[in-house]
Amino acid sequence: MPYGLHCNRTSKKNRNKFFFFIVFYSCFRGGLSAFAAQPDFYDALVIKARNGDCQPILSWLHDEQERRRLSDREIADEIEINAWIGHDSDIAALWPHVAGRSLSVHTKLVVARAYRNLKQWQQALVLFRQAGADHSSDEGEHSQYLMTLADAHFFKEALAQGTDFAQDSGSSRAYLTLSYIQKAAGLRQDAWQSATKAYSLDPHSKEAGFAYLDANDENRIIAGELVVVAHLPLSSMRQRQVELAQGAEYVRNALIPAQTEKNRFVLADRTLSYYQGLLLRYRKDPNAKGDLRVAQIDRLGALLARYQMRELISEYEALKAEGPVPAYAQNWVATAYLYLHQPMKAAAIWKQIINLSDRESVNLYFTALVESGQLREAKALAAKLEQTVPYQTAIYGLPTRQDNDQWLDVQQMRVTLQQNQNRLSRARDQAEHLAGTASTNQELAVELAGVYIERGWPRKAEDTLKRAEYLDPSNIGLESQQGLDALDLQDWRKATLLARDVIGRVPEEETAQRLSRALRIHKMMELDIEGDKGINSDSPVTGAHDFNLRALLYSMPLHYNWRIFAGVGYNNSHFEEGTGTDRVQIVGIEYRNRNNWISLEGDHHAYGHGDAYGGVLSGWHDFDDHWRLGGSLARLGEHIPLRALRNNVTGSTGALYVLWRENEKRQVRLDFADSRFSDSNNRQAYNLLAQQRIFSSARWLLDFTPSVSSSHNTVRNTFYYNPHQDLAILPSITAQEILYRRYEMQWSQTFEIGEGVYIERGYPNKAITSFSYGQNFQLNDTLAFGASVIWDKRPYDGERQRNLAISFNINYRF
Repeated sequence: MPYGLHCNRTSKKNRNKFFFFIVFYSCFRGGLSAFAAQPDFYDALVIKARNGDCQPILSWLHDEQERRRLSDREIADEIEINAWIGHDSDIAALWPHVAGRSLSVHTKLVVARAYRNLKQWQQALVLFRQAGADHSSDEGEHSQYLMTLADAHFFKEALAQGTDFAQDSGSSRAYLTLSYIQKAAGLRQDAWQSATKAYSLDPHSKEAGFAYLDANDENRIIAGELVVVAHLPLSSMRQRQVELAQGAEYVRNALIPAQTEKNRFVLADRTLSYYQGLLLRYRKDPNAKGDLRVAQIDRLGALLARYQMRELISEYEALKAEGPVPAYAQNWVATAYLYLHQPMKAAAIWKQIINLSDRESVNLYFTALVESGQLREAKALAAKLEQTVPYQTAIYGLPTRQDNDQWLDVQQMRVTLQQNQNRLSRARDQAEHLAGTASTNQELAVELAGVYIERGWPRKAEDTLKRAEYLDPSNIGLESQQGLDALDLQDWRKATLLARDVIGRVPEEETAQRLSRALRIHKMMELDIEGDKGINSDSPVTGAHDFNLRALLYSMPLHYNWRIFAGVGYNNSHFEEGTGTDRVQIVGIEYRNRNNWISLEGDHHAYGHGDAYGGVLSGWHDFDDHWRLGGSLARLGEHIPLRALRNNVTGSTGALYVLWRENEKRQVRLDFADSRFSDSNNRQAYNLLAQQRIFSSARWLLDFTPSVSSSHNTVRNTFYYNPHQDLAILPSITAQEILYRRYEMQWSQTFEIGEGVYIERGYPNKAITSFSYGQNFQLNDTLAFGASVIWDKRPYDGERQRNLAISFNINYRF
């Protein structure tokens, strides 16, 4: 090998000796050349080339070649120097003219590499084999041959020899070679495994490190890259790419539900901490502006995993103002909007980016449509999915098929749609079918219990939830639904325990928050006000310009079941004999537990004939989800009209009622009251009231509400109206329209119209006509109020008289 290319193998002390030996040997063979004639000059050119200035020697060799035939050593030098500066095409052009020369194995390897660089695989393989690289013990030479074999698409041979090479050698280079071959053959996962093995054998090797990074990129594997790049001389751009890829991997992992509740935010917190460091560095680097935006966008996913929804929205708004935000990040933003009860914004985002194959996003999009009142769009989405989502899906490589979870999602969507369209009987049928055919699906049981609660069957819901406990008794959705059901059943202790458990474990979970909020409202004080004002009336019962008001303030619950209350009442009206007024002060105690309600109040009355004391003991008992028995004993209660008190007639009443309620569509109530007046009059009153749902939709409810009432009085010609015997039959139609609804907020209007007959003993039968219109507002779950205008025309002692009044009510919890 020429001295100029390998002087680095010779010490400086022996350089001249080696040089003169070559000159002497050349002269002895008689092959004197320009190199022999000018040793110092040529040596200087070689040294320049070794120092990076290669053009002088190449120019000199080119000129010499025009005058004479270059020696083998000069040819070898020219090939080697051209390889140094990457002139592979010059080497390929030179080689056909010198291929027959007695050149060294090393020179042939250099030429083979040049052909390989030019992707002339066949010529490269021929030279590699001539140089013995196919069986060489030198790992570098053998590695290049095997990689060229793969480049030439001789994959079977390359894979076999590469596998043997890796197994026999066990070195990092051998596994890198095998990884290269596998990648060329399209075996990306095998290539990654081999690159991983190579890196593990020599973690400080730059070649192994870069190969490992490339294999990770090919297989979209991020784990561990930050450790690798710490030992590699990467550019700042490449460094940021690796950091961003690692951050994105952290975000994906953080969004996966944790195996334990205790560790659910560990990955999210680590991810946010990681991005905090990145953002600090990228903001200081003017070249990292684009990467800074990528980091800010990806960080939104970590905020979502940490339930920091408001910060997520704030960051998104800032990013959106600077430019478009990719769809994957908009999906996170829509989820945050939905969590913050802004379903309109969430649905608008998903409408633009939704991918129907993304099961989780589709379910959330459907929820956003339902919660924003876009039921038509939600129904269309469910119908589209039902047409495209099969009941079962094929498993690749297996003859069996597996149940499709998304198909079940579509069926649950149908149940939800029926609920929101007030078709609860259909919702119940579908939910029962799903829960019955998938007995190991706890979510379906919880959903079925929700339908039962909505239909007014809390005990049936309780049984369903109890049976579902065996699957996972500590499931948050199950416990939250059990807590809401316990509130309906007035089982305050159970509801409190369940709420404490779920909110203590996962306070960010929406179902847990719903239960906790419902329990907090139950524990609030309550103000209840109701009243009515006569506008235009000539009724002998109510008088003219009558005004009635009753306001009660309830304390917070005491020892779960007790509440004390106090309030006032005021009744005023104008009669033929004068004005009647009754001022009432009220104080009492209320007891509520499962299946029972009891209230005891004491009243002080001032109605113009001195002070009088009265009271009411009332209560009811539920036997099951359908039957209730209630009653009351009252002194100076609501059954004693103001006109009687105006004329110093008092009385007591005993009342009893039976209520049968099949569901939200149908119920019947029968009341009986027996009143004893101080003027010896004894009044017995009966009332039958029924309700039958005729039509229901998302906005409208239409009910048939007939009533039949009758009374009998034993004394005639009293100061107050007391027909000897009467009967009123009044069929009515009640319609309610939901004008606006969003979560707990609701605005509705109600129409009621009735036409019937009034029969009074001793007088001709005459018609009863009634109409009312009301509006009700529920601003949130603590404040509700409404007002109604009532007009009716009915006979009293044979004369039809009109009555126009307004009624109002307010309920406020604080």
